[in-house]
Amino acid sequence: MWSSLKRAVSGRGRARAANDGASGGGKGAAGVAGGTGAVGSEAWNPTGWWWCMDHGRPENPPDAPGHRRLGPYDSAEQATNWRQRLDNRNEQWDEEDRQWSAGPDR
Repeated sequence: MWSSLKRAVSGRGRARAANDGASGGGKGAAGVAGGTGAVGSEAWNPTGWWWCMDHGRPENPPDAPGHRRLGPYDSAEQATNWRQRLDNRNEQWDEEDRQWSAGPDR
């Protein structure tokens, strides 16, 4: 069980997971393009925009495994500005840490 989950989270084994879902017939076939066994992006691809660390650009759908992308973001612009958001969040947390360390009386 854990190895299947690990493959699904890492982005490896997507074709097998989509084909396994399709073998039951009915709703699972949505992930298989034309019944040829090729996996359509809707089988595993969440909605939203992703920043691709390999290509250095926002992508929808993502073209890289999960460990090589950031997101999802609501827009391509948000995905492009991921670094600024990260820096702003870290600055805010650093300030909160300084205030907490100073204590209520200081």
